[in-house]
Amino acid sequence: MRILAVDDKAMPRKALVQAIGDAAPDAEVVVCANAAEVLALPDAGGFDVAFLDVDMPGMDGIQLARELKRLNPHVNVVFATGFGEYMADAFALHSSGYLRKPITAEAVAEELDNLRYSPRATGERGLTVHCFGDFEAFADGEPLMFERAKSKELLAYLVDRRGALAGLREIEAALWEEAAEGRGVSTSYVRVLVSDLRRTLEACGHGDALVRRRGSVGVNVTRLACDYYGYLEGDPLALAAWHGEYMEQYSWAEPTKAALLGGSAL
Repeated sequence: MRILAVDDKAMPRKALVQAIGDAAPDAEVVVCANAAEVLALPDAGGFDVAFLDVDMPGMDGIQLARELKRLNPHVNVVFATGFGEYMADAFALHSSGYLRKPITAEAVAEELDNLRYSPRATGERGLTVHCFGDFEAFADGEPLMFERAKSKELLAYLVDRRGALAGLREIEAALWEEAAEGRGVSTSYVRVLVSDLRRTLEACGHGDALVRRRGSVGVNVTRLACDYYGYLEGDPLALAAWHGEYMEQYSWAEPTKAALLGGSAL
């Protein structure tokens, strides 16, 4: 687990780092005194958890949290502050937690046991997708880069289907609401997206995660790790990561979200 600790004051920063070290002795901890130091890091988007002081000069902790979540939507932000008036802003950012100073190892351990998003294991290999919150995909621990936003959405749709093959017309109807009114795209463009997704996965060594049949496509569920799948299998980390949000950027995912909220076996 990779943890960021940020506080502009030396003594509280030292206490925070000590508490994190006691609670998670095997974690890699990066310490910064302000937002500028954090954003100057070459891998500022690579943290699993960020403990942030709120009241800092220049860019405060709330603003820094927005930047970190832009770089990595699944970073767990835990605000550590001596003030309570920032709680509304913290919750609006879907933060993982909110600690009042002085910070203790016990309080840090409790937050780490109840993270909003499951941290990736150090050196994690393989294709990993996060469905809880916004949909994101990672190849060997690094964010997967797509040439087209619709290619990413296509992967999300296929993940949602849990291995069931989807025809080109079905994909068109799901990914373009205009298709219901006869104003969708052509199936030839859907084929372009399929080819684009295939190239993207092959480029990072995970082409076997995509299954192609004549006129249809799906995912090989044995070739990827997924919080949604883990949740359905009763995995404790996935169960803890579920907070009522599922592929929030895609309207077609709402039936699955409703089923999860309703406790349906899907």
